[in-house]
Amino acid sequence: MADKQAIECPVCHYQNVIQADRFTKEKRFFCAKCGSFLQRDNLTDKAVVKIPEQKMARIIENLKHVPHTKISWDHMADKYVTKVEQYKALYGLEDIAEDRQRDVVEKMDNFLQLCTTADFQIAFVGTIKTGKSTLINALLGKEYASMAVTPETAALTKFRSSEKDFVKVTFYNQEEWKQLWSTVTSAASTFTQEYEELQADKYKDQWIGHEVITRYVTNDGIKPELKKWSSSQCPEHYFVKEIEVGISNLDKAFPQHVVFVDTPGLSDPVPYRSEITKNYIKQANAVLVCVDAQKMYKEEKETIASVFDFSYKNKNKVHIVATHWDQLNNPEEDWQQQYEYLIKQLSGKAFFDDAKIARENILYSAAYIYNLCLDYDTLDNREKRTLRHFAENYEDTDHIDPSDLPACLPFIMEKTNILAVHRIIQEHLIRNYKVMLSEEIAARFVEIELHLKRTVREAKAQSEELVNTATADVDARIKKVETQKQNCTDIEFCREELYKTLDNVDERTNEMLDQLVAKIQGKKPVHKTVNKRPVRQRKSILDKVSIGVKQFWKR
Repeated sequence: MADKQAIECPVCHYQNVIQADRFTKEKRFFCAKCGSFLQRDNLTDKAVVKIPEQKMARIIENLKHVPHTKISWDHMADKYVTKVEQYKALYGLEDIAEDRQRDVVEKMDNFLQLCTTADFQIAFVGTIKTGKSTLINALLGKEYASMAVTPETAALTKFRSSEKDFVKVTFYNQEEWKQLWSTVTSAASTFTQEYEELQADKYKDQWIGHEVITRYVTNDGIKPELKKWSSSQCPEHYFVKEIEVGISNLDKAFPQHVVFVDTPGLSDPVPYRSEITKNYIKQANAVLVCVDAQKMYKEEKETIASVFDFSYKNKNKVHIVATHWDQLNNPEEDWQQQYEYLIKQLSGKAFFDDAKIARENILYSAAYIYNLCLDYDTLDNREKRTLRHFAENYEDTDHIDPSDLPACLPFIMEKTNILAVHRIIQEHLIRNYKVMLSEEIAARFVEIELHLKRTVREAKAQSEELVNTATADVDARIKKVETQKQNCTDIEFCREELYKTLDNVDERTNEMLDQLVAKIQGKKPVHKTVNKRPVRQRKSILDKVSIGVKQFWKR
């Protein structure tokens, strides 16, 4: 007689009715309504793992309880994060092969970092001495990054708005440092020479793997603190992976989530550091590529091509800024020719999609002149002459009088085009950063899902191949065994036939020997069979040969 049992779901409290009697055991392990486990106290981990269906149900149940970091700035980003956190939990299972999970886990980590910090990152990229740091200082309104003639930026340096001024330093760990040095070749002889001259190896154990350092400073203290960790004259800079600078007095229109990033050059003599820049360009929400307005040589074009290659999914995020515009012989006329040349060179499949986008995204700047205007009260005579020389190019303009330099400052600042670059960043990038960030998050989520689907397909195909191979191996082995059995049967049959033949040969040999002996002795031979009389002792050579042959075949 069957008994009806009702098991209440511990999650949705649905009453699961189950038929059970002494002949049938209860086999429902999860709720018919919500899929949660029933009688979970009776299911040991060992038991669940043994049964694939139970194991899968346990995984699904656990995914509902994966720790979640709440994203408050955007509800859609919060949903994306919830999904990716669950995907990452799945990839933590032992069943997922290590070689398949590494790339996608890295993508998921970057995605979660992007959503959690909600940073809109604008990367400044360029070859050596193209004025990246000078442009950043002009846009920030004060000299923070070093503008030394020697390359100073060997680590990612981030600038952001903050309530307090600070410098945060992150160092390489042991594994990263090992990888960095594995890429140092003879082409990086300058790097190794300077490393030895500064005796930096003495400081390696002190800084490699060091915990993050955060120094709260005054606004004027940012530059010296930053120089300590980034200057090529300080041995500590070799061991710094990333620097973040918080600035309290930025323009109010500069949101806290917008970050300017001064990157190491793509042509860094140490390839590992160049790789950091390449990976960062892929993640950045916008990229400003600094090139010298006076030239467009092979290296500059290769740098631009690399940035577009890394940004192939969103070419519109790339802006070209021609720096040192003021150093052209005739800035306005010469720039117009250079501008048209750049539009022609940078329009097409590998660059901007068309000339219209190229016109909008190619700019010029004279950041050094702009910074001189900002610091006019502290300029020496040489720097003032530089400003005056710039103003003299426009002395035919009605309201320009180079002799009254302070009155010319607003006009000069406008001519440097830094304000135009600033407006583009504000209006096209910063103002729409939430929309652009949301689009970036959605695009990366789709990319992760596609990667996951591809991984699952590959894993499935690999498993099917293993099963098919295993099945084929079993069939081949069975066939081989059957063939060997048949061969054994054939061999046994042949052996029996040989035994019979040998017996016949032995009998005939005995008869012939008897006849031969009888003739020698002059007696009449006696015909005997093996079955009717015992085999006599034979001492002749022929007798021994016969016995030896028979013994050999019987083996």
